[in-house]
Amino acid sequence: MNGPSHRLVQVPRGVQCFVGDEALRRRAIEDLTTGVFQGWDYEEIIPPLFDYADVFSTPGLAAQTYSFLDRDGNLLALRPDFTSLLAKIAAGRLAHRAAPIRLFYSGEVLRYQPPRAGRHNELFQMGLEHLGGESMAADAEAVAVAVECLDALGVRDGVVALGHVAVFNALADAAGVDPAARGALRERVDAKDASGVADVLAGGAAAEAVRKALIGLTSLAGDVSILDRAAQTVRAVPAAVAAVAELRALVDGLAAAGLGRRIAVDLGDVRALDYYTGLVFRIFAPGLGFEVGSGGRYDGLLARFGRPLPAVGFMLGLDRIALLLERQGAAPAPALAAAEVVTSLAAACEKRRAGTRVRLTSGERTR
Repeated sequence: MNGPSHRLVQVPRGVQCFVGDEALRRRAIEDLTTGVFQGWDYEEIIPPLFDYADVFSTPGLAAQTYSFLDRDGNLLALRPDFTSLLAKIAAGRLAHRAAPIRLFYSGEVLRYQPPRAGRHNELFQMGLEHLGGESMAADAEAVAVAVECLDALGVRDGVVALGHVAVFNALADAAGVDPAARGALRERVDAKDASGVADVLAGGAAAEAVRKALIGLTSLAGDVSILDRAAQTVRAVPAAVAAVAELRALVDGLAAAGLGRRIAVDLGDVRALDYYTGLVFRIFAPGLGFEVGSGGRYDGLLARFGRPLPAVGFMLGLDRIALLLERQGAAPAPALAAAEVVTSLAAACEKRRAGTRVRLTSGERTR
């Protein structure tokens, strides 16, 4: 359909619509996931769809935010992210709550992303935030919940790949990387582009051991044994060594809890969102060439809103989970009972009081 009239029958680029069985399958995924969250005593929160744009003004989010002026001249934004919004709520409405605060959410975020096949601007996310509490225990809990979500959903051979952004940050500091170049360096490390990392560092004053360590981050991914090589790779920078040791302690704790088969390591995971401070992780499974979820530690974010607290969280993308389960042949197939056809409203109401699914025809043709 050409011309402006297409807007009356087509949804805009980047948004989605689900009907019938599609909606049932998505609801089943949501229910299974949030059931796991509740099983770990996380409390549901339904935050606002939009808030003041300042809430989402960190560099990693601002460029993706849909913003608008309200009638009073305030600059508002549709939520591109749950984490920043929940941090604000924890510092405001929930300021009286003692830490740790455990919250989970399930809903849509809206992000501007350049048009690309398969990329959506409307995303449905399910996730949790653990605000306050001892960091190592909270990190382990978040990863354990993520693993249980994979099991509850029937994901085959899913893994949680753990990294630690303090490794990259310590090496970049030791290399004296100019702040203007740090974003490009982080991008090349995250892309596992060793030659690109070398190009960014070319002409700088970094010591050779530090330069090699930064390049080496691009290949420090695999099973947990990679931590031995990581410790040797970064040995010239004590802060990086300490971060690797912290990650090793987490991995050992998860293995002791019987979760080792689901754990991998990726020290080149230094994604773009700038509020992560420690543990980061992404969730993968065979059948999909990209992660189905991600998370990490963000100890500085709540201080923006006046309540400094350590925090960790993660999210699962419902769209990606649904696609993964379909490709793995494990998509939930909830079935509704067949509707009983009735021809009078009185009969329909009586049967509904008994819990029967009905279809009131009143002369209409049945499907």
